[in-house]
Amino acid sequence: MPRNRRFRTFDDAFAWLAERTNYETMATQRYDARTYGLARVERLLADVGRPDRAFDVVQVLGSKGKGSTAAALAEVLRASGRRVGLFTSPHLMDPRERIRVNGRPAPDRLVRDALASLVPRVERAARRGEPLTFFEVHTVAALLAFRAARCDAVVLEAGMGGRLDATTAADAVCKVLTSVSLDHTQHLGRTRAAIAREKAAAARKGVPFVSGEITTSAAGRVVAAACRRAGAPLVAIGRDFRVAGVRTSFDRATRRASTTFRLTPGPSAVPGLSPARLEVPLLGAHQARNAALAAVAAACARWRGGAIRPEHVRRGLARTMVRARLEALPGRPLVFVDGAHNPASFGVLARTVRDVAPTGPRVFIVGMAADKDVRGSLRRLRGVTTLVVATTSGQARALSPEALARAARSLGLRAETAGDPSSALRQARRRAGKDGTVVVTGSLYLCGAVLGL
Repeated sequence: MPRNRRFRTFDDAFAWLAERTNYETMATQRYDARTYGLARVERLLADVGRPDRAFDVVQVLGSKGKGSTAAALAEVLRASGRRVGLFTSPHLMDPRERIRVNGRPAPDRLVRDALASLVPRVERAARRGEPLTFFEVHTVAALLAFRAARCDAVVLEAGMGGRLDATTAADAVCKVLTSVSLDHTQHLGRTRAAIAREKAAAARKGVPFVSGEITTSAAGRVVAAACRRAGAPLVAIGRDFRVAGVRTSFDRATRRASTTFRLTPGPSAVPGLSPARLEVPLLGAHQARNAALAAVAAACARWRGGAIRPEHVRRGLARTMVRARLEALPGRPLVFVDGAHNPASFGVLARTVRDVAPTGPRVFIVGMAADKDVRGSLRRLRGVTTLVVATTSGQARALSPEALARAARSLGLRAETAGDPSSALRQARRRAGKDGTVVVTGSLYLCGAVLGL
């Protein structure tokens, strides 16, 4: 048995983890079984006693909406009295955010000890020519920490794709696909159907697969075919359940957001799913679908601790909070922080901002990674933004403010540059004035930098 390294602090442990290859921060990388393979993650899980089998696991995949859906499902599970682990990425301000137990960062000691136990195993794998990545090691460490915390249920947010994602190696009682849009196209494919194929490849025999893609779309047909091949029961929006009567509102005085919707079972009823009018304290019509997916997943899975009841769903959704999802900051002018980073999410953001800020200047602070569809995203701001302040979060993948401003101007948008998030925020507030609106978007890293201010 290999001897474990001892880390004195969480920061020491995370510094060791950060030395692993981290594709979150790299500008380019290959996408194949060598860089993202499941086999080495499965071997590592087996080597540490399959911690993923100590509790019920739900994996949440998708191009957008993963974080909100995962958070909503975790709250529903907590409302049922379970002890719940939640693994998400990336973090906004502190890496402790990625591994949470019952809504709070897991105790430092648990994460530190989990990483320490993995050191000799990771080093041994590297000597075999199978180096594990940052995300792979972090996923296994999270599962070890959740086992040590005696969690009853765990929600894992996938990283990129699904076929080769480290979270797919964990045994799950349910899988959720929130949406498919054009993101990470250089790795996952150039069409929605191709991206859907990568994500739906996470389907497993006998495990309910809840899909936010309608079965009549190109992506939805791919998902349905993948589930048939895998033997995974498909539960699809529009066919097996419906979301209707969506209303979203925002009170500028209190900063209170609310989205209500009606969730109803389809003709082929989902066992345990009852018609209900539900509310989630998040802004944007898209949050109705995310919350509905969480509710349906809670009803579909076969939980060890017994079924999730309708009152658990209602209470859990009502207390769901997710940072940097159209999050309103105090003070004037009104400042929203949102992690939109592709054309689809920019479109949703633009529509929502137009609705809640119908008057006054609307200044968008934008910072994006160079490998994103920058022009496609900025195009969604035409007719919505008064000014774009282009900046950077400082990440290695970030596009320069000057290049971002040029892209905005080429689309007919007014644009200025700011060298860092702090100066961008000051500049945008001045341009918006007290009665205007500032929106920070384009990257969760940029959102984290602004929230940290």
